[in-house]
Amino acid sequence: MTLSEISRFQPRAWKIISRSFAADRMAGTYLLHGSLGSGRWLTALAIGALLNCENPIDDVNGLKAPCGNCRNCRTISDLNFEGLLFAVPLPPHKSANERFELTTAFLQEKRENPFKIMKSASSVTIPIEVARGIKKDLARRVGGEFRRIVIFYDMELMRQSSADALLKMIEEPPPDTTIILTSSRPEAILPTILSRSQKIKIDRISYQVVHDYVATISEVSENKNELYSRLSDGSIGQAIEMLNGADDEGASSRAVGFMLFKSLIWDGKPETVSHLNDMISSRNKGEAETLLKFWQSLIRDCGAYAVTGDESDIVNVDFVHDLVKIAPRFSEPATALSMASEIKITLADFALNVHIPGALTKLALKLKANLDLQN
Repeated sequence: MTLSEISRFQPRAWKIISRSFAADRMAGTYLLHGSLGSGRWLTALAIGALLNCENPIDDVNGLKAPCGNCRNCRTISDLNFEGLLFAVPLPPHKSANERFELTTAFLQEKRENPFKIMKSASSVTIPIEVARGIKKDLARRVGGEFRRIVIFYDMELMRQSSADALLKMIEEPPPDTTIILTSSRPEAILPTILSRSQKIKIDRISYQVVHDYVATISEVSENKNELYSRLSDGSIGQAIEMLNGADDEGASSRAVGFMLFKSLIWDGKPETVSHLNDMISSRNKGEAETLLKFWQSLIRDCGAYAVTGDESDIVNVDFVHDLVKIAPRFSEPATALSMASEIKITLADFALNVHIPGALTKLALKLKANLDLQN
């Protein structure tokens, strides 16, 4: 995959960028916002490549795109371009050397797969020291040799005091500099920053594009590819999570189990029930019990956050972004209580050797009914 293929993943967003580039009306600061794993990072790199490409091309959709082959395009794709600066969320650390190592590890994972959803077992923030370092670097002129690109990944994870310090830079980027903010929760970013950025929505990726991408990076069976691609909800990153868990049964079950839960909560489509039964063997009671106990913890997280609004109350920190968005469905305390009760009843039924697919189907319908009743 090269950056010249960006319009295949984000046709609507890239059309906006392409037209602005062709008209020589690129913004100084962009905010790319959309769901995790849907291509915010890839789009940010593609913008940087287009602005520095030695030979921009017209792609298969007739849009301006980076060639992907010149030195600048290659080094940007490899994250080694001299004018490319990053501010990424990091876990707590004690020294500049540790911060450098954490950043290097983060970028290596993104280099290997730009759609990878970055997660941490601990709380992460964009350190103020990183922001200060970027301001210092940008104070030096580059002589017009290239356009500097600054990418703030998951901008909502920067503390307000740090974001305030960057406001002037974001409002008026230095000469020959483009700032790109990315976020899955733009509502959590300071309004003053939002108002100074050109906002571009990064859409969910079509099922076929997700499916084709998974097929190119993995030898997973067609049945699993179809399941992962449909459950991914338009996020290649979510599909990759499930794919990467294929060699780790626990990780795979957790990723797929969460996507089933998310699908059930958001829309309750009939396909969710069929996917549920595709995942769980009709004879594997232990697998079904593990899934339902996981759902219990997710419901507890949603119910707690809906009441407190405090992310530290969330136990399943690897899904915190999605759980924050799902939590409003649990604004009525009775919702979480009734859903937890239904799961408890189903778990008791498993002890009586009930038909597992039938019990799961019945449970899914009851959980959806509870949501519809309370919302």
